[in-house]
Amino acid sequence: MTTKKVVFDTDPGIDDAMALLYLNACENINLLAITTILGNADIAQCTRNALILRDMFDIKVPVYRGAACHINGSEPEDYPDFVHGADGLGDVGLPEFEGDIEPENATTALIELSKKHAGELTLLAVGRLTNVALAVQQDPEFAGRLKEIIIMGGSAEHPGNVTPWAEANIIGDPEAAEVVFQTGTPLTMVGLDVTTQTRMSHEFLEPITRGLPFGDFILAINRTYADYHVRSENRHDFPVHDSSAIAFTTRPDLFGRVRGQLSCTLEGKERGRTVLVEDPSGPHEVCMEVDSEKMLEDYAASIRRFYHA
Repeated sequence: MTTKKVVFDTDPGIDDAMALLYLNACENINLLAITTILGNADIAQCTRNALILRDMFDIKVPVYRGAACHINGSEPEDYPDFVHGADGLGDVGLPEFEGDIEPENATTALIELSKKHAGELTLLAVGRLTNVALAVQQDPEFAGRLKEIIIMGGSAEHPGNVTPWAEANIIGDPEAAEVVFQTGTPLTMVGLDVTTQTRMSHEFLEPITRGLPFGDFILAINRTYADYHVRSENRHDFPVHDSSAIAFTTRPDLFGRVRGQLSCTLEGKERGRTVLVEDPSGPHEVCMEVDSEKMLEDYAASIRRFYHA
C-alpha cells in the first residue's frame, strides 16, 4: 500500500471535524501537520478548534496557525455562525483548553515541509487557499516541490452555495485561489459537483461513533449541522463536503474526473466562480462523479477499524 504524506490545511468547522476524524483513520495517509486558516470562524477560534480536535482524536502532529486575513489584506465582515455556530463547532460546549500551538506560522511551516519532503508532499486544503497562496508568493519554488494539491472547494457545473456561481471556500479568497491555480502544480478540485452527491445523517453516524469517548460530541455537533440543513433544504441529512476531499485522497478510484485548466473569476457578479477549460494535458482534475455508497462504506469502515480496535 502506497502511503501519502499529507499536510491538512483546515478551518474547523463541523465538516472539518468529521474530515479530520476520517483522515486520521485512513491507513494509507501519513498526516504530518495541521495548518489552520480563517473561514468557519476567525483564525483564533479555528486554531483553538484544531488543537481541541487534534487532542480529542489523539492525533500526534503539530498545529500551525495560519492567516488572519485574506491575501489582499481584507478581513471577513462575518462568519457562518448560522451553519457552524459561533464557536465553529456547533456551540455544544467546548472544553477549556490551552493548546501547544507551534511558534512558526502556517506559511513558514508549509514551505519548510515542502523542502523536507520535496516531491512527496500532498497538500490537502479544505478551506480558503490563503495559506497556500502566501507560500507560493513567499517562495517561488514552493509549488514545484509539492507532489499535488487536493482542495475542497469550487464547482464546475453545480450552482454555488454562496452566490449562484461561487462556493464558500473559493469566494472567501478568490485572489488566493487564482494564485494557486496559476502555479501549474497538479491539483484536484473536489467541489460541489460531488460533495453534494453524498449525504450523511444522524442514523449513519450514531452506530459508528457509539462507545467512542468523543462519540456524544460528534453527534452533538452534527445535530447543529443537520438543523441548518433542515432550515435551508428541509432535509435531515447533510452534504459531505470536506470528507469528500479525504475520500479522494485515500480512495481516488471512487471518483470520476475531468482534466483541464482551472481559473477563478475575480471581478463582477460571478466573482469566486471556478472555471474549467477542458484539456487532456492540463494540470488540473475536477471531480464530477462519485460512488457515494462506497464512499460512505469506506468512511464507516475506517472509523470502526481505527477507533474501535
